[in-house]
Amino acid sequence: MTDGKTPARQRAKNLSLAAVAGQSGCATVIIVFTAVFVGLWLDARFDQGGLCTFSVLILSIPFSLFVMLQISLNAVKRITPPSVDTDDTSETEEEIT
Repeated sequence: MTDGKTPARQRAKNLSLAAVAGQSGCATVIIVFTAVFVGLWLDARFDQGGLCTFSVLILSIPFSLFVMLQISLNAVKRITPPSVDTDDTSETEEEIT
């Protein structure tokens, strides 16, 4: 890492990936609303009293958890920790003592 801008670029990349991981909650909301609307449509289509809405909503919970976990894990996997230069840490420790 000889370029002085590399740590700033890496930090920006890590922050953007953290934002993607945070957006996994938005995916959950979209999945739940889709399940509600599909369930309401099925109830109207088959003249059920809310049974389809309840069933589809309950079935969407494990699916939304799976999607949220996959989005978060993929984003976290791409985050790289900052590199630690051994020369910088030794100077810092000498200045403290």
